[in-house]
Amino acid sequence: MSHESRPDPQQPDAPPPPPAYFYPPPVYGHPYPPRPYNGMSIAALVVGIIGICNPIGILALIFGMTAKKQIRETGEQGEGFAVTGIVLGWIGVASVVFWVLYLLVIFSIWIPFVDRVTDPANWPTTEPSGFPT
Repeated sequence: MSHESRPDPQQPDAPPPPPAYFYPPPVYGHPYPPRPYNGMSIAALVVGIIGICNPIGILALIFGMTAKKQIRETGEQGEGFAVTGIVLGWIGVASVVFWVLYLLVIFSIWIPFVDRVTDPANWPTTEPSGFPT
């Protein structure tokens, strides 16, 4: 037996050669579970989208303000949803106020016009002088 065929116990094994390119190991999942979303903030967003041009927008304001308070207390996610619901709620309230004022102006112009047209005293006569007979 030759002495060269046995490895020397004093010498450590050579390290493997480094890889040509180093890729970090993939990360699976989160190191901690994500925070849950606040249900009221989601409701504020949905009702705000639906109620952008009708009185339901008031509910988006209420849900959004309640959600912001709950998020501050519990630390849940969804503050952006709550703020968006509040903004859309205010837009909905402003649009309802605009349409009410618009209808008031239209009716304040239209009703006197209709009264004037339907009054027989204002109808034209067949006399050229303009005086009724």
